[in-house]
Amino acid sequence: MEPPITVNTSGNYGDNPDCTGVTPEVSRYVWNSNGMSVVPCQDQCSLLHLPEPPLLRLLGYLSFREILATAKTCTYLNQVITDEHLLARSWFAKLATHQQNQFKEITRDISDRELQHWLRQFTPDTTLAGKLCSQYLAEQTTDDGRKIGETQKKKYFPQVLFYTVSKLMADCRQFKPVLAKEILDTPGYAISLSTHGDHLVILSNHHTGTIFGYTANSPWHKQASFSFDYWLTADLPISNFETHGRHVLACDKHTATILAYNADNSCTEQLTIFHEGRISSADLSCDGHQAVIICDDGSARIHSWNDAGHWTLAADITDVRRRLKARFSPDGSRVLTHSNSCTKIHRRNEEGGWTLEATSDFYAESVTFSPDGSHVLMYSCYRGIIAKIAKILSLNKDGGWLESAPLTHNEGSVIRVIASPDGRHVITTNQKDGETDSITMKILSRDSNSDWTEKTGNIPIIIHNGAQYWPKFSPDSRHVMVSKNTSNLEIRSCDKRGNWIPTSIPCLEERKRGFFSPDSRHAAIIGAGYRTTIIYSYDEARVWTESGIIPHYLDGPYTDASFSSDSSHIVTFCWYPVTLWNDNIRSKFKVKIYGYNGYGKWLPKAFIRHAGPIYSARFNADGTHLVTASEDRTAVIFGRCADGSWVNKAILRHTRRVKFAFFSVDSRQVVTVSGSHNVKIWRLVAAGMVLDNPPGTPQAATGQGVVLHAGNQKPEANRQN
Repeated sequence: MEPPITVNTSGNYGDNPDCTGVTPEVSRYVWNSNGMSVVPCQDQCSLLHLPEPPLLRLLGYLSFREILATAKTCTYLNQVITDEHLLARSWFAKLATHQQNQFKEITRDISDRELQHWLRQFTPDTTLAGKLCSQYLAEQTTDDGRKIGETQKKKYFPQVLFYTVSKLMADCRQFKPVLAKEILDTPGYAISLSTHGDHLVILSNHHTGTIFGYTANSPWHKQASFSFDYWLTADLPISNFETHGRHVLACDKHTATILAYNADNSCTEQLTIFHEGRISSADLSCDGHQAVIICDDGSARIHSWNDAGHWTLAADITDVRRRLKARFSPDGSRVLTHSNSCTKIHRRNEEGGWTLEATSDFYAESVTFSPDGSHVLMYSCYRGIIAKIAKILSLNKDGGWLESAPLTHNEGSVIRVIASPDGRHVITTNQKDGETDSITMKILSRDSNSDWTEKTGNIPIIIHNGAQYWPKFSPDSRHVMVSKNTSNLEIRSCDKRGNWIPTSIPCLEERKRGFFSPDSRHAAIIGAGYRTTIIYSYDEARVWTESGIIPHYLDGPYTDASFSSDSSHIVTFCWYPVTLWNDNIRSKFKVKIYGYNGYGKWLPKAFIRHAGPIYSARFNADGTHLVTASEDRTAVIFGRCADGSWVNKAILRHTRRVKFAFFSVDSRQVVTVSGSHNVKIWRLVAAGMVLDNPPGTPQAATGQGVVLHAGNQKPEANRQN
C-alpha cells in the first residue's frame, strides 16, 4: 500500500521539500499551479464538484510535486489522489522508459513469498505485504465462482509497488548489508545481474560464462556454465551472447545453447543445437521467447518457446547469400536478415510461424531497425565500401513497407543514418569525396505523405575521437546534440512548426562528451580538462540556458557523470590513474551529487569523500540511492531520505581496491568487484531488522535467522573482505 498522505491544517508545511511555497487548507488562497487554484470557501467550488473523469484528467497534467501538494489541501482531493494512485503513477512516469519496462517485468513474475521477503528488508510492518498481495496479487474469479488459474495483477501494481519500496528505502537512515555470496578469482570482463536479481552472469576472458543463482532452499551457488564466441572490432568486443527475460542464448562456433531461469529460480539448459556451419550471428528477442541463429553457410532458423515450456523450430528462413546477419525488432515481432546485397523482413504470424513481409535489393553494409521498430535504416559504413546513397524502409499504417527515395549528398556519400527514438526524424551524416575530415549532417522528417523531407541544410560537424562525437537525439526526439568542433557544440530543438532551431553551446575547454538527461530537459557537458561538468536546461522560453557548473578543481584528469533515472539528480566524479596517485592528494577524491531545484538551477546536495581514486559512481534504478567504488577498498552507499537530504547509509569494506559496484534493478542487492575479479553480492537490509531465512543467504539453507543490529555496532557483513 502507498504511504498515507495527511491533510495539512496546521498553517504550514514545515521543511517538507516537496511543498515549498504551498499554503495549507486554513488559508484563503491554498494553492495555484498552471492556472488552476484550490480555494476553500462556503460557496460551491467548481473544481471539487467536477465529475471524476475530467477531474482526473486535470490532475494528470500536474507534476509529482504539485500532486503531493494538492493532496494535502483538502480531504476530498486527498481521497481522489489516493484511490487513483496518482502519486505513484506520476513518480513512475518520471523514470526512463527502459526502467519502467524492467519494473513491469519484475512485477509480472513476483510471488507472494518473494514480495514478503522484499518488503521485510526495509520495514517491520508485516501487514504491508499482505495488503499489497490481497489487493494486487489476489486470484480473480469468474461469474460462476471458479478461480482463474493464472494470478492476475491489477492495474498500477508496478507503480504502487516500486513507489512504496522507494519510500520505504528513503525512510531507512542506515543499511546493514548482509554478504550473501563471495565468488573468488573470476577473470571476467563482463558481470551482470538478471532483471529479477536472482541470477548473476560472469563472462570470462576464456570464452566461457558462469551463471550463479539462489533458490528457496539453497543460497547463491553455481548453477550453469556455457561457452560463447567473441571477437574484437575497431570499436568494441562483440560476443555471441544474449540474455532477455528469463532466457540466455550463448553460441560457440558450431553450438547454440539456450538456458532458462525457472520459476523456482534454478537455471537449466533447455535447448542445444549443433550446426555444421560456423555460427556467425545470433539474437534473442526482447522477451526471451524467440531466438534466431545464422551460420556462415547461409542457413537461418528461428526457434520459439511455446506455452508448454519447450523450444521448437518455428521457421527456416535460410538464404543462399553469404555473410548473412540477423536481428529482431525492438518489440520482437519481426526479424531482419541481411547480406550486403539483400535485406528481408519476416513477421511472426498468428499461428506462431514467420511470414516474409518485405524484401529490398538495395546494397548496404549496415542495416538496422530504428529504435521504435517502424523503420529499417540501410547505408554503408565509412570504414568500408562507400555507397553514394542511403535508403529507409518504413512501415505504413496498412502494414506494408515502403522504400524511400534515395538519401543523397551532392558532394559525396551518406555514411550513416541515425533515427530518432519515436521514428519521426532521421539524421544523415555525409562525407565529401576525397576529404575524410569534411563531414556534414542533415535532419530529415517524415511528412504526412510518408516522404522524408529535409529540415536543415548541411551542417558541418566533427566525428573523430570516438562515438561521443556522433550526432545524437534526445530521448524525447525533440533535440539533437552535435559537435561543431572540439570545443563547441550545438543543440538543435524542434519547434511547433517542425523547424530545428540551433543553440550554440560554447565550451571553455575541449569537450570530452555531452549527453541528455532521461527526460530530455537537461544536457550535461564534460570538459576535457577534465575538471568541470556544465549543465544546460531547456526553459519555458524554449531556449537552452546554463543552469549549473560542477567543478572538481584539482581532483584529476578524468571526469565522469550521469543523470539519475528520474532526471532530478546528477553525479560527477574525477579520478587519478593509480600511477599518479600519492598520499598528498588523498583528500581530493570526491563524488558530487547535485539536484535540480525546479526553478532553473542545479544545486549541491552531497559530497562523498574517498581516500583513493574513484572508479565508479552509479545510481540505483529509481535514482534515490548511489553506490561508489574506490581504490581505498570501500564501496559507499549514499541515499536520499524522506526530507530530501542525502546521507551515508552503508560502507562496504574490502581487502583490495573496489573496481566497480552496482545495484540490482529492484535495489535489494549490491554487487561489488574488487581485487583480481573477486565478486561479492550484498543484500541490503534496514538497520535493526530481523529476517528469518532471507532467500539468497547461507542462513536460508541452514534455517538460521539473520539478526541485524542498529546503533554503533559494526555488522559482520561490513567486516567481510
